[in-house]
Amino acid sequence: MATENLEKAYIGVDVGGTHTDVSVLFGDRLERGKALTTYDDFSRGVLEAVDVVAQNLGITTTELLESTQLFINGTTVVTNSITELTGSNVGVIVTHGFKDAFRFAGGPRTTEIDDHLQVNVPDLVDRLAIAEVEERVDWAGTILVPLDIETLKAEARRLVEEQGAQALSICFLWSHANPEHELAAEKAIKEIYPDIFITLSHRVFPVSGETRRWTTAILNSFVQANADVFLTSLDTKLRDSGLSGGLAFFQGLGGAISLENAREYPLGLLGSGPAGGALGANELAKAMGYDRVLLGDMGGTSFDTGIVLDNEIRVEKNLQLGPFQTGVNIVDVVSIGAGGGSIAWVSERGVPQVGPQSASSTPGPAGLGRGGQEPTVTDAMIAMGFIDPDRYLGGRVKLQPDLSRAALDHVFQETFGWSTEESAAVVHDLVVVNMANAVREVTVAKGHDARDFLFVAYGGTLPLFAAQIAERLGIERVLIPRNSSVFCALGLLGSDFVMRTDRGVGWDLSKPQGVTNVNEIAANMMADAISQMCDQGFSEDQIEIRCSGDFRYTGQTFELTLQLSNDPLRIEQAEELSERFTNHYEDTYGIGTAWKGVPITLVNFTVTVTGRQERPSIHGRPKIESERASIEASARRSVFLPEIRESQEIAVYSEGDVVPGVYLEGPAIVDAGDTTIFVPSNFHLERDGLSNYILIKS
Repeated sequence: MATENLEKAYIGVDVGGTHTDVSVLFGDRLERGKALTTYDDFSRGVLEAVDVVAQNLGITTTELLESTQLFINGTTVVTNSITELTGSNVGVIVTHGFKDAFRFAGGPRTTEIDDHLQVNVPDLVDRLAIAEVEERVDWAGTILVPLDIETLKAEARRLVEEQGAQALSICFLWSHANPEHELAAEKAIKEIYPDIFITLSHRVFPVSGETRRWTTAILNSFVQANADVFLTSLDTKLRDSGLSGGLAFFQGLGGAISLENAREYPLGLLGSGPAGGALGANELAKAMGYDRVLLGDMGGTSFDTGIVLDNEIRVEKNLQLGPFQTGVNIVDVVSIGAGGGSIAWVSERGVPQVGPQSASSTPGPAGLGRGGQEPTVTDAMIAMGFIDPDRYLGGRVKLQPDLSRAALDHVFQETFGWSTEESAAVVHDLVVVNMANAVREVTVAKGHDARDFLFVAYGGTLPLFAAQIAERLGIERVLIPRNSSVFCALGLLGSDFVMRTDRGVGWDLSKPQGVTNVNEIAANMMADAISQMCDQGFSEDQIEIRCSGDFRYTGQTFELTLQLSNDPLRIEQAEELSERFTNHYEDTYGIGTAWKGVPITLVNFTVTVTGRQERPSIHGRPKIESERASIEASARRSVFLPEIRESQEIAVYSEGDVVPGVYLEGPAIVDAGDTTIFVPSNFHLERDGLSNYILIKS
């Protein structure tokens, strides 16, 4: 088939911990593909999933890629690198006298009572790989001590040739106030090692507070090698396979960046999958007329949840990444180790547990037959009969229930004497409780009633558990999107290009003369942002800028954010900003908590620039719903129901038969090929005009 006769295609890919998901809009057809994630070469799993879609479309993979206008990718490579602490050997160059600042890490005490849990932050960098050089800039950016270039070069050679540094981070104390020394250091080192990867701390987080700034710079260099292997491999193999359109990568911030920007700031790819799901859920909610959304995404490795208020996706600033204080900004989503591959085990105290450890895709759940020995959530659902072993991933992978049962028996029957089904039901109940508690954390714990939100449940695994989670939270309706199993990948198709920059400004609102400095910084930031987007191929009428500021009372450590106008600030606005901040502070922490009479400081100024691109409609046109009707089941299957601890023959329906207007009473299963939807006995299921599944409490 000639490529010029094909429809335009848009491809979204989410490389997860267990599965690689692909969503493709081909003309007005929306197709999906799913494959196991291939850790030895992530691009291989991507192409396998793309090939599944091409087969569904009746064309070759080459034809699909040649007709693709935009290929956008989300990946867990960066997340995995930090979680497993497997990254580049990083050398660090710091201001003389601050060699151990990384190890102090701002005094990483936690709220744990047990002193054995009060541990140091892991050493990303060996102390011998930290070099000190003479240089000093004061808080205002005035150079007090010139940079010692000769010592810098000598230390760079030592780090690379003796310590084996593969990447460098340059972290000078007041570089955010004046980056001259960091820029000079980069230039000098590049003269010796032109190909070495260097992160300058002022580029990744140019605000006051060396702990977060330096940690962000080191993490960016730490993840660079693994990220670059992925980025280069994917780019090369996609181009070799026929991709002629644009290639972009999704950030945890909630927008796309180019391949070049991803190589420069790979840390920005952190949390890209959950951010894509949040974007897709919000777009779907808007299409349906909802402005308050509760997210739920359960895949093979984790369960992610969060809320969206007034259709505004909240960005968490200065992410606390495990023990690391960073300046990373990502979509506010809580993640716990509760996925289909989460391992079930027994603690030293004899208590059954699920997660956070995951079997991933290698070796994967025992039932995959790839060498996994430990029981997982997926094994429990196989053993109870929920998952058809002959239809996993559309029948391309055959499951082995005997291996799932043996793994469960080895852990639980030998310890507690439970039957296989009882063991599986315990695993089921534990993972449901864990997920329900995570939802409470983002709703009830923050003053929201989960029942006031549209609960959008997606991912390859959550449709099996969504109704049980809803019941524990008193939620009576659950929306499971069509293409639920690849919904995060689908969300990527609705994304724009986004860049965000923070700069420290330090304006004390009680001293109005400081507004001039803020306006100069803001004007430069906005001009740079527009220039960067133009360099990406966007015209000025496609570019949108939003400004915000971080405020706090003098003497405090943490800030609250207020949206600001793009226009220059005026001296007379100081009083208005103080009032807005006070009201926001008391809305957040309670009436009477404001620090009356204490000066307020605008600490950081933020510019977020968006390049609006041509985007396909990812939810399609509503289909006409027929009158409510029931259909005949395609099969019946014996399933051990955990809520009653008994086996029952229940109806199984094929996805293609469940058209808009169909009404199904529980207990029932809808087999969608790459996911399974369970309808408990106290729920019924309908399908709406957008082909979403709606679970409703009976």
